[in-house]
Amino acid sequence: MDPRRRRAERAEHLLGLLKVRVLRGVNLAYRDARGSDPYVVLRMGSQKVKTGVKKKNVNPEWNEELTLSVSDHIQPVKLIGRASIS
Repeated sequence: MDPRRRRAERAEHLLGLLKVRVLRGVNLAYRDARGSDPYVVLRMGSQKVKTGVKKKNVNPEWNEELTLSVSDHIQPVKLIGRASIS
């Protein structure tokens, strides 16, 4: 299928965009003696987006906005760990 046609079909089913601001991690687990290289992954359906990696940091600050396309208003939202939504 032509990529332009595929994009057009996806756009027809687009309900909106979900924007998530990832602020920080607090007291994350050490993965080795030097710390950890954390990042955050968001998945929805077949989409996957992630923050940048914070090298050797167990209290990282990202302040990054990640965006996912919403095409199904019944998609479940799972939070792993502790999070707050505002």
